[in-house]
Amino acid sequence: MGKMGKIRIGIFALCSLAILCLIVLLIGVFLMSPLTSSEEVVNFDIPVGSNSRTIARRLAAEKLIRSEYAFRLVVRYREIGKRLQAGTYVLRRNMSLSDILDEFEKGHVTLVTWTVPEGLTMGATAALWETRGFGTAAAFQEASETTSLLKRYGLEDKTVEGYLFPNTYKFAKGTTAEKVVEIMLSEFKKQWIQTFDEEARDLGRTQHEILTLASIIEKEAQSESERPRIASVFHNRLKRGWRLQADPTVLYALGNPERLLTKADLGVDSPYNTYVYKGLPPGPIASPGIGSIIAALRPEKTKYLYFVAIGDGKHHFSKTLSEHNRMVRKMRRASRNQ
Repeated sequence: MGKMGKIRIGIFALCSLAILCLIVLLIGVFLMSPLTSSEEVVNFDIPVGSNSRTIARRLAAEKLIRSEYAFRLVVRYREIGKRLQAGTYVLRRNMSLSDILDEFEKGHVTLVTWTVPEGLTMGATAALWETRGFGTAAAFQEASETTSLLKRYGLEDKTVEGYLFPNTYKFAKGTTAEKVVEIMLSEFKKQWIQTFDEEARDLGRTQHEILTLASIIEKEAQSESERPRIASVFHNRLKRGWRLQADPTVLYALGNPERLLTKADLGVDSPYNTYVYKGLPPGPIASPGIGSIIAALRPEKTKYLYFVAIGDGKHHFSKTLSEHNRMVRKMRRASRNQ
């Protein structure tokens, strides 16, 4: 074969390769392009633990990408397989494959909101988790009892009761119960500022004792303004070595039944029964809000030793037992006459 023939073959080969590369490029561009120009919004869920194969299959089924293989190939090329974050994403049908991957990698997920009110027990919080459809109450309770988690937050000899800070939380749909429990414990650590430790020491109390007292205040108080005064009653009784005689502690000992306490209930043998045992119970009976925590640390200066509910979320405070008993009898008569 002559020199010109070899040149022609070489040129033909180069042209063929160029055409092949162009075809591959065009195919790649086509596979990366949107299926449609529609701006229709699609809520796309990536469950926790999903891999690129599973995600690709679901994207194709939702008609959001042209090729599962192209998706997996780009994921591998960009080395982002481990950075595809779970959650609910708001995608548009006119997004390219690359745009979709950008959303997944950046974790632009739709957040769900969960409000945990003040005064809930850990069990009630777990039930609320299930009611909102985030998972089962059993799974939340199990997450709250994880040994490693309790150790990390210095609760080895305790439980998370009282430490799951009541607040409004936002997290990605599909977030595990373990992660949310951790978020709530972290929020408590953030809310419990350094000066609180100093104030607790000045009162001769530990953080755990203040939180325990705050939980009782939370269950007793219905008015924000009365919290420091209710706190003063309990501090005054503790200083005298008296029993706190707080009904919510008895209810907690009984499993929080939805009924009024009976005389027999007040004699139940439980360390949480403050009608039987002096001092504070072993731990919190609910999760107090910051208002009750501050009230426990900064009680009003009073000589009150008793209080009784008088309606509309208010209480009557007394310095003597005789005054207290008169008000109790008055409230009972009023109740019978209704």
